Parts: sequence; structure tokens; C-alpha cells
Amino acid sequence: MTNITAPEFPVTISEAADRLRSICLTYLEKNEDGTSVIPINRQRPVMLIGPAGIGKTDIPRQIAEEMGLGFVSYSITHHTRQSALGLPKIVSRNYGREEVLTTEYTASEIITAVRDEIEKTGNENGILFIDEVNCASETLSAPMLQLFQNKTLGQSRIPDGWILVMAGNPPEYNKSVKEFDAVTRDRLRIINVVPDSKSWLSYADQHDINPVITAFISSDETMIHSFDDTNNGILTPRGWEELSMTLNSYERHGIAVTGDLISQFIGVPVIAKEFFTYYCLVKETISEAEIDLIVDGKYTKEIISKLKNCKMNIRFMLISCMKKRLHKAAVENNYERVNEMMNNIAAFVQKLYGKGGEIEIFMSSILSDSVIVKAAIVTENEFFGKYLEEMTSAEASIRKQMKKLSASEKK
Repeated sequence: MTNITAPEFPVTISEAADRLRSICLTYLEKNEDGTSVIPINRQRPVMLIGPAGIGKTDIPRQIAEEMGLGFVSYSITHHTRQSALGLPKIVSRNYGREEVLTTEYTASEIITAVRDEIEKTGNENGILFIDEVNCASETLSAPMLQLFQNKTLGQSRIPDGWILVMAGNPPEYNKSVKEFDAVTRDRLRIINVVPDSKSWLSYADQHDINPVITAFISSDETMIHSFDDTNNGILTPRGWEELSMTLNSYERHGIAVTGDLISQFIGVPVIAKEFFTYYCLVKETISEAEIDLIVDGKYTKEIISKLKNCKMNIRFMLISCMKKRLHKAAVENNYERVNEMMNNIAAFVQKLYGKGGEIEIFMSSILSDSVIVKAAIVTENEFFGKYLEEMTSAEASIRKQMKKLSASEKK
């Protein structure tokens, strides 16, 4: 199993989104006469390069939605030379007194889709996103260079105001990848994207990711992505999210979760086995019903006794479940309920840990969710507000303690 080799100047998914947002702002900036501040022929296409499954394809869609831009998406691997460039047709031309039959091409299917989007929405600014561009067939090699240079496919040109964004995987993840030569690279703005657990965990806070998964990754952030080149296995954020959807569904229906189910989404066997062991341990230790008792202030002595000396990975599970419930109530603007839950959680944590670093670790993890932070401020919750102020200066040392505790338990 190998770790990902970070390229020079790598960026995280959230940083890549920031980069693309800035590119769109500058490419769409106009002079007083309506011309582009950066001339169209100097607006290099953007290329997002990074491992499979880390969220590259979601970035341009999200930026387009956020900035009110049109959006058209294609995977180049689904295209033949004819569909990308257009089909040949014979037309008659008059040159002086001579009529000549010659060949023209119909419009590119990809560019036509952009024009259809403009007609449908009236939005003349947008992002044309082409995925897996470095896996295009050999017959499209020359047209791809033409696309990078002139933003044209065959005789069709991408409309002004539309920004070309592409994505691809490094060659170690896909045998079909063709590496760009120096001339091609000189025509692109290449953004090297690497897996990032912090960005994904922040995303998970907003998207109902199963708390066992968020707890597992929080306890060991290297688990967000892995590539087993020996067995051609891969573990990706996409795999974790799709596993989460399945776990949530299985749990709702009371269907047993098995090791082979985990392996269907987690392609690195050693990690699939480790997660399944952890999942079983969590389910044996604490139930969703017991979490509900805690946030309702109805926890029992048995619950306190069971959790008082539990290992760090179980604590992360407890924290993830608390966050999920607080986040849901805060999003629904049910601040009375949020305040009640915060007070119940505060009483539980103090009963569980008394005083000291354990409480700081617990609170630091819960307050990593920006929605919960806002709720703590709005409700003026005394306990959460106190730790929110203290965390500003102490967060680095708290996170260091978390890693130290987690590492010591693994030995």
C-alpha cells in the first residue's frame, strides 16, 4: 500500500474551490467597453489533477451554482471523434464561375450543449466542464490540443463568457491516462488537488454522513484516502460517502451490516476490515437510543459507567452523534431545542470527565462544525460559549492532545 505523493504546490479540495472561484472572477471581469480585462485568447483552460474520488468533479458545479453561472458537464471518454468534432457533410461552394463540392462539419455535440444551455437559461456566462480529459482516445489527441489552444472543437468554438474547466487523474490511478507534454502543459492552468480529511469532515458535518464513518476518520485522518497499488485497490472520499448512504439505509431497515458490504465500497482490504471491526465495536458499546437519552438529559448511571473509560475511537463516535443532532436542530432554526441539548450535553460531559483536558477535546471536536458554533453564539449558551472563546487560542494544543491520545491507544 502506498501513500499519495503530493505534487509540488498541492492544494486541498476547499483550496481548489477558492482557486477556481478567483479564476472565474478574473476571467469574467470586463473593461468599460465590454471587452474582457484578460483577453479571451489569454484565458488558459483550468485543469484539476488529483486522485480519483476526492471530489474534483463537484468543484466546478458548486462554483457555477454559487456564482450564478451556467454549467455543462461532459466526460470525454464517452465521446468519439465524430461526436466531439461534428460529422462531415458535403456542401456546394462557388469559387468564381466554378461550383465545387467540399467538406464541412456539423457542430460539435459538446459546444452545441453549451449553446442550448445559453438558449434555455439566457445565461451567457458559465463553466464548460470536461472530465477525464487526459484519458481521451488517441483519435482525440490533436482535437484536445486544439481545444486547449483555441477553445474550439472542429469548427465550433466555445462561446465567449464560458470558462473551460477540466479534470483528470494522475497516471498511477488510471492505466488509460496519457501524460501531457511540456507544450500542452504550457497551455493550461494546472491545479494539483490532494485528499484532505479536514475539508471532507467539514463537508460531512453538512451532509448527514454516518457518524461511525466521521468518527473513524476523525480518529485517524489518514483514512480519508489510500491507494493499494499492489492489489489495485483504492479508498476514496466518494467511497466513504456512498458507504454512508448505504449504512444509513441498512440501519433504518434493520438490515445486518457485514464485512463484505464494507468491502464493496472500501477497496483497500486492510482498511475495510479495520472499519468493520470498529463499526461492530461501536454498535456493541452504544446505541442511537442511548445517544438520544444523553441529549435529552435522561442518561443513566449505566451509560456513564460504560463510557467513562472508553477508548478514543469510541469517544469520537459519541462526539459525531452529538454533532449530528445539534447540527440538525440548528439547521431547522430550532434554537430553543439547541440550547436545551447543549445544556444536557454540558451536564453529561462534566459528569463523564469532571474537569481537564478530556472536556476540552470533546468540546473542540463538537465546535468544529460552523453551524453549531453559530447556534452557540445565537443562543448565548454559557458552556459552549465559554469553550468557544477558549478554543480560539488553545485549538492547536487541543488537537495535538487528540492525536497523542489516539496514537498511544494504537500501540
